[in-house]
Amino acid sequence: MGKTNCVWCGLALIALAGAGCTRPSITEGRALYQENGCVSCHGAEGHGDGPLAPNLPARPIDLHDVSQFKRGMSEDDIVETLTDGISIVHTIPALHHTHHELLMPQFSHLTKTQRRSIALYVISLRSEISQRSVQP
Repeated sequence: MGKTNCVWCGLALIALAGAGCTRPSITEGRALYQENGCVSCHGAEGHGDGPLAPNLPARPIDLHDVSQFKRGMSEDDIVETLTDGISIVHTIPALHHTHHELLMPQFSHLTKTQRRSIALYVISLRSEISQRSVQP
């Protein structure tokens, strides 16, 4: 009987450990991209043509074009950008140190795995042409 209890305990521990260990995925990243408002600025297909794009102080980058990734194009670079957001310097002092200083908002409310999933999705959007342009 002691052996049976150990087997069940072991299976329960494996199930619990697996439940919290999700891996980043492009599929989850696509869903998170849509659910978290990325579409509003970057557009449904990631071309920087979202409905809010014309009203922003700077055009959102086309996620298909790696030459526009000024903060880096690796998975880690994209995760860092999602975590920190992108700041803009305003000439209006009243807007300093407010949410208006962010050209792109922070997505620090998402887990690191969720930000990695979005990064994988963004990487998946790269066109062959832009990938070839950065290869030696």
